[in-house]
Amino acid sequence: MKLAAWILLTLLGCAAAMPQAREPDIKFRLAQSYEQSGDFETAARLYEELLAKDPLNFLVIDALHRDYIQLKKYDAAIALVTGVIQRSPNDILWLSRLGTLYNYKADDAKATAAWNRAIEVDPTHESTYRGVAASMMEARLFDRAIDVYQRGRTACKNPSLFTNDIAYLYTITLNYAAATREYLNLVRQNPAQLAYVQSRISVYIVRPDGLKAVTEVVEEAGKSEPLNQQIQQLLAWVYMEAKQYDRAYEVYKLLDANMNAGGREIFNFGERASRERGFTSAGNAYRDIIKRFPNFDQMPQVKFGNARTLEELAAVSDTSDPGIVVYGGRITPEPEAQSPALYAGVIAAYQSVVTEFSKTDFAARSLYRIAVLKQESFNDPDGALAYLESLEKSAPTPSVLLDAKLRKAEIMLVKGNLDGAAGVYGTLANQQPVIGEQRERAALRLAEIAYYQGKFEDATGRLEKLTRNAGADITNDALRLQVFIKDNTEGGDSALRSFARAELLIFQRHLSDALTMFRSMAGTYPSSGLLDDAIINIGAIEIAQRRYADAIGSFARLETEFPESVLLDAALMNTGAVFETGLHDKQKAIAAYQKLLERFPNSLHTNEARKRIRELRGDIL
Repeated sequence: MKLAAWILLTLLGCAAAMPQAREPDIKFRLAQSYEQSGDFETAARLYEELLAKDPLNFLVIDALHRDYIQLKKYDAAIALVTGVIQRSPNDILWLSRLGTLYNYKADDAKATAAWNRAIEVDPTHESTYRGVAASMMEARLFDRAIDVYQRGRTACKNPSLFTNDIAYLYTITLNYAAATREYLNLVRQNPAQLAYVQSRISVYIVRPDGLKAVTEVVEEAGKSEPLNQQIQQLLAWVYMEAKQYDRAYEVYKLLDANMNAGGREIFNFGERASRERGFTSAGNAYRDIIKRFPNFDQMPQVKFGNARTLEELAAVSDTSDPGIVVYGGRITPEPEAQSPALYAGVIAAYQSVVTEFSKTDFAARSLYRIAVLKQESFNDPDGALAYLESLEKSAPTPSVLLDAKLRKAEIMLVKGNLDGAAGVYGTLANQQPVIGEQRERAALRLAEIAYYQGKFEDATGRLEKLTRNAGADITNDALRLQVFIKDNTEGGDSALRSFARAELLIFQRHLSDALTMFRSMAGTYPSSGLLDDAIINIGAIEIAQRRYADAIGSFARLETEFPESVLLDAALMNTGAVFETGLHDKQKAIAAYQKLLERFPNSLHTNEARKRIRELRGDIL
């Protein structure tokens, strides 16, 4: 049964059940049903029948007006609206609608006449202009709607009227400078609107032309109104959005002085700039507070923030070879840190926090950062452990303590103390349920230690628990290792035991020993399904040792000896990376990436390969 027929039968049934129900009500509801289903022709016919019997029924008139527009029966709609206006010649709504209908017919003169007539009905009230402008916006005449609002400002003798409406329309028409001027007026009218104005400007400040227009307009306002806090705050925000941290810092210093904030505005700037990696400006702000406001109530955080910026800037200045990202395999050898001298001043800054504010959480965090630097930049695991042990005695917050324990266990693992590392990880992970990134990381490490020790059943049991939480970041890592163990123990686990020991050597940075073990697997386990994985790791180690020609040979060997390997796309990606970053041969790098795209169009590495090709060719990204 068709929908319309079903509706009619339903309504007739209701009428039979309720004798007092009137026929016009039933017909009106039926017309509404047709309209809602998109059958405007039938709906309009029913509305016309109702209107013939009740010419003053504005519900019917309004509905028929809608349907005529849907059907593009503009002459019929004009006749309908004209009839309403004849009965109510000062009805601004229907006069505005008449203008819209003439606009739909492309009769600009009559549309303008109708809209002007609507305004003339009551030219001194803002609602008049809102109604006419809304009608123009419905017709997408945004420039004319702006003109009407401007006309209303003059007629109502109130230059602050319609500020938000005009700003919105300027945004639609891409006149970002004019929109920003209107939003500035909104801030001047009501300083509490600053956050709202920032949210509106953020819509178009992300566009280069929008950012340019906003910057120029707000800069001009900032120069002419240096004591207007909201304008200055908006200017500082614009500079921050543009990543112009030095300029933003100058504005924040002015704000701090004008507000007698005692360094608070400078501190807020430093914190945000640091989060957004504007470390040079952030460091300047922190040091400014240290020098000018020695009694600042958050001095521990200020000095810690200063040390963090020094650390980040040292990392940027570190010119040691960062190595090449290796694809495929589970563990990638990390490059050795080569510039410890860069970080001596950083450690001194952290040590100052520890000495001056020994009972604060920032002292504990400073001890942790020193331990990280000792391990990664100074290659001093014993020194790192000493700082971590000092941290544990300082009653840090739980989060810092968990990070410290994870780092301590990692160092133990690197030094070969697997049982000690397992003990530390166990104190973190054996509390059920395992919730939180740090505890999940500890649980994964416990599974990996069991894997390194050849306790595969124990490892898979632990991994199974981690894979139950689909929303955890650690789940994919756990699932990959779980599948890897399962796939390589079905025919015996001797080869996997050797492979796992070699991977542990990689983790411990005993690269030469790991290389020897991986190479021996081909002779010891010639039929193992792990040989292609071993070759990928051989190539990874050769990359870490800067033996680039050997690495390319290893990846080529994988293609020759294991033409069906699922790691061939990773081998090609690695080959391209070596040519690109290690040997600086753009053409051969592009050729390797292109070969990957041609042979493995569905590879996980295709997007990265395309990106590399575009960058090497100098394409505009």
